[in-house]
Parts: sequence; structure tokens; C-alpha cells
Amino acid sequence: MDDKKAKFIRIFANIPEKIRGEDIIVVVDDKPFTWNAAMIEVKNDSETGGKIMKVLEKLGII
Repeated sequence: MDDKKAKFIRIFANIPEKIRGEDIIVVVDDKPFTWNAAMIEVKNDSETGGKIMKVLEKLGII
């Protein structure tokens, strides 16, 4: 696992469960992603997950 993915998972683990499912953290290809949806994409190493990681990195979140 690369450092950025590990950092994302650590951040995710520290976010309250209510926020994970409700708060949109990123919009990729005109689709909003909550923390939970982003985690699924990142864990599956999907193309969308890669895009999510790039946006989160650009925003300074990871």
C-alpha cells in the first residue's frame, strides 16, 4: 500500500461515522463522493479512486 492510500485510510478511521456517510468530500466526473463512497473506490483501486486521491492530494487533505 502506498503512503497516500495509507494516509487516506488513517484519516478515514478518525472521522465520525455520521460524517463519513453524509459529508461530500470530493466531486469527480460530476459525481459527489462521501467519505464512505470514496473509501470504496480507493480500496478497490478503481480509476475513480485514483482521481479521488489526486483531488484530495491537490486539496492538501492527504
